Amino acid sequence: MIVNVLKLIRYPNLIIIGLTQYLFRYCILFPIMKLEHIEPAMSHINFALLVLSTILIAAAGYAINDYFDIRSDRINRPDKIIVGRLLSRRIAILFHTIFNIIAILLGIYVSYKVGSFKLGAINIVISILLWLYSVKYKAYFLVGNIIISFATAMTIIVILLFDISALLSSGQMIITNKSLLEFFLWIYLLFAFMISLIREIIKDIEDIEGDRKCGCSTIPVVIGIPKTKIILLCLIAISVVALSYISYLSNIQHLKIIFWYLNIIVIIPFIYMGYIIYISKNKADYGFLSNVAKFIMLAGVLSMTLIFNWI
Repeated sequence: MIVNVLKLIRYPNLIIIGLTQYLFRYCILFPIMKLEHIEPAMSHINFALLVLSTILIAAAGYAINDYFDIRSDRINRPDKIIVGRLLSRRIAILFHTIFNIIAILLGIYVSYKVGSFKLGAINIVISILLWLYSVKYKAYFLVGNIIISFATAMTIIVILLFDISALLSSGQMIITNKSLLEFFLWIYLLFAFMISLIREIIKDIEDIEGDRKCGCSTIPVVIGIPKTKIILLCLIAISVVALSYISYLSNIQHLKIIFWYLNIIVIIPFIYMGYIIYISKNKADYGFLSNVAKFIMLAGVLSMTLIFNWI
């Protein structure tokens, strides 16, 4: 049963979420604070609880998504169905409820510890959004894609909000070098949003058959696969241009390792993904592309370790 539950909550994705939050705090935020001689105010234990709450919110989201996707999954991926085959629907909704309750309580506790009780509402809002996504908005044109991409970006924003709140409560001076922090914050926020949006649209193409029969109005269902591919290629082009600019900045700053990492590990896979999208013809291609997008996401997250050495 444990193995089936791990499959239900997509544990590799949860690992990436936790890794993203830890790397952003310890490789981006902490070095910038150190430059200004600011000591972290939120304890390591409370931060670990915050990360756990984020992971549990995501796990609950995956569980409820599978709960409501049984009908379309029977068409799209009958051999990979978990809810209704490996786990009962009652078990799935039970785990969804338990994960959400624990995550919300942890979020409230940590928000209290950092001196901003209202931050506890973040987990409540995200859990409601993920519920609405699964129940209703996943079937809407673009809306579901935006919700998931926003939730992905929030995994980074929440770290900054809680750490800054802890600094304020402790009476320490706020970071004065905001331009550097905002620069890296926006880079990783936009990267997380864009790669998540691209991956969600790719998954919509992969699932077009079941979505169409279930009455969903996803992008490929509404405008067709050829036009959806054009949208994907435009999003990839925007991402490549932005990453190329960052790569250029790294080069003129003589940060060769970041320059080569971005070009070889992130930009080239992006271009390759665009090429596969252009020539793709069957469902297997889009399943492969979803994994390529996940690799690019992980590669982008791991680039934070290089930023740590530079700062």
